[in-house]
Amino acid sequence: MTDPLAARRERFLALASDLPARCRLVEVSEGDPVLRKLRKLARFGPRYLRWAAARAGLRPGVVTVPLFWGGRMRLPYADDADFVTFYLAGVPGGPEYKLVRYFIRTLRGGDVFYDAGANYGFYTMLAAEFAGEIHAFEPLPEIHAWLLKNTPGPAARIVDAALWDRTGTATLYRHRLSDAFNTLEAEVTDFDPTRGPLKTEVRCTTLDEYATGHRPPSVIKIDVEGGEKRLIAGGLETLRAARPVIAMEVWAGAGGERFSLPACRALLEAGYTAHRLNEDGTTGPLDAAELPGFLASLPAAWDNLVFLPSRA
Repeated sequence: MTDPLAARRERFLALASDLPARCRLVEVSEGDPVLRKLRKLARFGPRYLRWAAARAGLRPGVVTVPLFWGGRMRLPYADDADFVTFYLAGVPGGPEYKLVRYFIRTLRGGDVFYDAGANYGFYTMLAAEFAGEIHAFEPLPEIHAWLLKNTPGPAARIVDAALWDRTGTATLYRHRLSDAFNTLEAEVTDFDPTRGPLKTEVRCTTLDEYATGHRPPSVIKIDVEGGEKRLIAGGLETLRAARPVIAMEVWAGAGGERFSLPACRALLEAGYTAHRLNEDGTTGPLDAAELPGFLASLPAAWDNLVFLPSRA
């Protein structure tokens, strides 16, 4: 069967050929603090100085990030201390390049893509290049506003709510360093004990509730910082009826054992099989018995797994 997006797919894969090296620029953040700053200055020049000045509160403003395929995304300078490479290099850090390549390889024009935990919209924008319909969920008002700016026109339906295990409102706990790590799961919260957590009440809905009024997903990206199992619990009817492909962030170490592993097992119980992502964006099967060891041995603090519906 002819792929009408084949030429675009090949072009994107060619443009993504250097993503592993660019994503791994996070390594410039390791080591001695003074040497880290010098390495960043040498690598990024004035762009790093502008970012550092904004982080210090010396200047307001935004940065326009050139994305690897030619798109552009606007972001506030002052956010995301840990993901500095995303702002400076234009791609997410760490192992995200594998998921980027996976979506380029697999998304189709007829897909309905749900982006749960869209943040500023990198994956929303990438999916809009291939999928036919996009629904992006971002509950924090400030980030929702940026997401709207980054995805103009009819490319995506931007939803100011989180996908969760109930409808109504919930408490969003904001991370002390970056809104990329915000969570609805109180037990994940990382806050300054001298000031307490910064909390915001946000709207939430369930996957099942949302899908009753919209086309159900054929592909879901889930990145909700420890709340994956609760999102799944609120969407079991949709998962069993629509059988979407699921790409889900998982954590290493104790966090993976406590939060990611139960979410993975919930998907297995719902009739899914787990698959690891290879460097080139292809997948390899991961047996259920291998999951605990896989999470424990992740080379980075996180990775993404793909869950495919079983044929049975």
